[in-house]
Amino acid sequence: MTRRLWHALLIPVRALIPIWLGLTTVLATLAATVSPPIALAGTALYMGGTGHTLTIPGPDPPSYIESYVDWAHDNFVGPSQLCGPSCTPAAVYTPAEFWPAEFWPDTGLDSMTFDESVAVGLANLDNCLRQRPCAVTDPPYTSSEIRVVGGTDFTVFGYSDSATIATIAKSNLIAHPPAGSVNFVLVASGNRPNGGILERFVGVHLPILGVTFNGATVTNSPQPTPLTTVDVVHQYDLVADFPTNPLNLLADLNALIAFPYDHPEFGTGTPLLQGQYQDSTYYLFPAEVLPLVRPLTVVPYLGPLLATVLDPPLRVLVETGYDRTINPGAPTPAKYLYFPNPIATTVNFLTAIPTGWDNGISYLTGDPANRPFHTTPPGPYGVGGPPVNAGAVDPYGPPTPLVTITPTPAALSARSIDPFPTSSEDSRRRNASNPLRPSSLDARNRGQRAAPDPTAARSTALKRSAASSTEPARKRAWSAQ
Repeated sequence: MTRRLWHALLIPVRALIPIWLGLTTVLATLAATVSPPIALAGTALYMGGTGHTLTIPGPDPPSYIESYVDWAHDNFVGPSQLCGPSCTPAAVYTPAEFWPAEFWPDTGLDSMTFDESVAVGLANLDNCLRQRPCAVTDPPYTSSEIRVVGGTDFTVFGYSDSATIATIAKSNLIAHPPAGSVNFVLVASGNRPNGGILERFVGVHLPILGVTFNGATVTNSPQPTPLTTVDVVHQYDLVADFPTNPLNLLADLNALIAFPYDHPEFGTGTPLLQGQYQDSTYYLFPAEVLPLVRPLTVVPYLGPLLATVLDPPLRVLVETGYDRTINPGAPTPAKYLYFPNPIATTVNFLTAIPTGWDNGISYLTGDPANRPFHTTPPGPYGVGGPPVNAGAVDPYGPPTPLVTITPTPAALSARSIDPFPTSSEDSRRRNASNPLRPSSLDARNRGQRAAPDPTAARSTALKRSAASSTEPARKRAWSAQ
């Protein structure tokens, strides 16, 4: 009886959401007459991934929101230098639901579908960008409010499903230009033009799940004030680096195994410039360990060695499912008949076998130069693979920079395997039975989720808002190898 009553109460509350979104225009006018927003040098709007609304009360404690914003700023937004010399952070509300993965109450009957969640999040983000009241959480992330975000210059950070929100927002801004400048930083985006699963199967609609495959993020924003975009992906991410040929079952299996390793929040790596396409710059976090063999790395002693030896030949086979010669910004639907030159593939596979032996010997001896079979360490796309940088197509300018510590040549030459990899294995730990309802920021707190230790964050949001982008550490450009 209690559960039925709770569902009955939710129906009218949920029906009020569109009304609230529609009234924001009127509220914005009233707010402007009372207290006009203060102009800022730049504001970064951070949206979370599935299951993370970044609101208080909500499923995420303040420590998680702060750690998430720190991670997004320190690794992506800050290094891109798109947010101006003094970047003010704000966490932006999205429902972050994906039925049936995120559901509430226990039966899951009232969860939003992906399309519904994206629509509500898009409306809230659009209000923020157009100086209408929107739901945000400000530092120190202890409470959320509906307010007008000051300023006209924004950098939008979207991760996973919120990257889809950012993608649609970018198209809307091209059709209806904003008052100031808006830039985008996308991570693990399903709308990546070459690799995103929402472009691979563009036009498909799954009515049961409520998922529309809406295609690629556009790159043709008008100059001289383009919507500059940075798109970053982990190699083999099921969502953002899906195989070109979905009929290549080995590549599909590899991407499926990669999902828990390379898609969750807080993933980092050594990024490489992957190419430019008009207003967008693309970066790749290469897979140091092929996901197919990565489970072996947890086996003491012998496991990492086996993974090291097996990686090169298996990587050649996995890469037959990808056409890496296509620019990452070129919209590329699935190509069911794609397969590389079989003769070249056979030669590369045979060469990869002794390459794996050399990698194993280098790993055992700890000497990257110890390669008795005189093979060359392969790149991210395996033996015989093309260079990572696919070049530029009609670039609007030089690549948008990002920063990291450039690895030494020795580190790049040795594909050794850490038996305890940690770069992106902090998978999301969510309480699926208690996600936040989108009806109101006053909804009851449905439980606290485990969050990273806030002391591990490299800087607090308050310090970050006053930090200058001219710091020496933020001047090292991401490697363009």
